[in-house]
This record gives sequence, C-alpha cells and structure tokens, in this order.
Amino acid sequence: MKLLEANAGAKRMSEVFDDFVEMSALTFRNAVDSWGYDEREAQYLRTAGRYGREELDRFAHALALVVTEMDEEPCDVLGRLYMELELGNGRLGQFYTPYDVARLMAGMQIDAIAERVRSHGFAKLYEPACGAAAFIVAVSQEMRTAGLNPQTQLHVTAEDIAPQAVHMAYIHLSLLHVPAVVHRRNTLALETFDTWRTPAHILGGWRGKLRHADVLKETQELLDSRPPQACTPSFTTAIRRPQPRCDKPDLARGEQWLFREARLKTVTS
Repeated sequence: MKLLEANAGAKRMSEVFDDFVEMSALTFRNAVDSWGYDEREAQYLRTAGRYGREELDRFAHALALVVTEMDEEPCDVLGRLYMELELGNGRLGQFYTPYDVARLMAGMQIDAIAERVRSHGFAKLYEPACGAAAFIVAVSQEMRTAGLNPQTQLHVTAEDIAPQAVHMAYIHLSLLHVPAVVHRRNTLALETFDTWRTPAHILGGWRGKLRHADVLKETQELLDSRPPQACTPSFTTAIRRPQPRCDKPDLARGEQWLFREARLKTVTS
C-alpha cells in the first residue's frame, strides 16, 4: 500500500493501481505469449511512460512483494489490496469476496472436483464475474490439501468485464501456475474484448488437451445417443435351421465414422 500510495502524487489512486496490475500482467504474458507481443509491448511502454524511474522501481518492488506473498501464503492478495485502498465501487456493486468466504465455498466443492479428477484426469472450472479470482485461488489450495495438483489437474475459464479484474486474476493464476484462460468479457451480452492465457496453459499444451477431451466427449455422447437396434429372426429354406439375425452395425466402422465426424466438427468450429 505504501509503495503504491507513494506513486500516486497528482494521479488518482485508482489510476495508479490499474497501471500497476496492467503492467505486471503484460510482463508475465509477454514472457510466454508471442501472439500480439508487439502491441502489448507498446501498451506497456505507453503506460510506463507516465512514470519516472523511481516510481517504476516502486512498482517493481510492489510486484516482488506480491510474488513473495503468493509463494508463502497463497490468497487473494490483489483483491484484498484493492479493497484496503478503498477502490471498490459501491455504486456499481464492485466488491471483492473476502478470501475466507471463498475458501469456505471452495471447501464445499472439493469432493465434486476430486471425483471429476478421478474420472476424467482433470477438472474444468468456469468462473463468470471472477473478480481477482479469489474463488479459483481457494480451489487450488483446497485441491492441494486434498492431495491433488491444480497445476496439472485443473483447467480454469474465468471471465470479467473490468480490465483491472482480468489483470488481477491473470497475475494470481500465473503465479500459482494454474492453466487458465481469462477473458475480458460481458457475460450478459456474450461479447468478448480480450483473452489472456496463463503461462501454464501455453507451456502445458492445454489447447490440444482440451480439444482432445472435447472430441472424446462428443464421440461418447454420439455413441450413447444411438437407439438400440432391434433383433429380428431370419428364416431360410427348410433345409437349413432358422438362424437369428440381429441387424447390428459394424461397431468398428461406426466408431471410426463418429470419431471423424466429431473431429471434423471440432476443427471447423
């Protein structure tokens, strides 16, 4: 708080905080994501250009403290800081969930998450209006308590319309090395403005893993939805004994056809 307050000067505290989380998020993203690198680098330099060397050093020191805190005791560090700086917008209902509440909610879901990991290898978590990702951070800690690894057994899709919330969530999940895709998105109008993929998502090859899981799911749903074929007796001449005949399809060919159809649907979409 003292480092960010020292950078305020003539600037509003909300502006300083937004610049801090934006530059921090851009730094993490450009370390691993080459797509759109130049545009993000230019945005970083425009934001940094509004501050002097001493002020930029304070930002670097503040980020180092966030990294240290997330390493020693993971929690909603930035969301708590946001509220302690009194930046919450009560008129818009912009309040960040206390981490103890998020941890309680995560504890109530851990059994379902663990069962999903056992049956599918990993669990997928969707969080609209994610804020600073307090609930997701809490889920990652509950998974560790249950003997699970959120870095390899969890994938997150998070959304929020506020840019600073997207940046905070991205920083938290990047530091925890949780595979995630964070969208700046209006979840009511279904309008997406930007997408942030964490280092764990990119380096872990999760784009391919998720496609593979979707193909398997669609294939299984197609197989399960096929109506059973009725068996009808077939009679030949009196010389041969009647042989029951069941018009079953060639399962091997059928599965190959369904798999191709599912892959085609996935690729074209």
